[in-house]
Amino acid sequence: MFAVGLAVVSFLPLYIERTMTHVMFAHRGGGAIEWGWKICTLRSFCLNYHYLRREQNPVLWFTVNVALAITYALLAAFFVEIFLARKARRTRSR
Repeated sequence: MFAVGLAVVSFLPLYIERTMTHVMFAHRGGGAIEWGWKICTLRSFCLNYHYLRREQNPVLWFTVNVALAITYALLAAFFVEIFLARKARRTRSR
């Protein structure tokens, strides 16, 4: 169940990416950098990984996203196991 859950959760948009936008014409006469967050799939994060800059801490966020994927898969497997155990208990009691 864990392997199936890990395959499924990697396609869900549940992962975070630190984004950086360069604004060419800021109000103070020069350019400015704005930081933000983007929710994306693990696949899109990995596709953009090579384009992330040092300031965005790509290794840290890749580690966080892999940990999130494992956590999501463990939770999904746990809830499926509970559901199947209850279903088996009901059929045995009949």
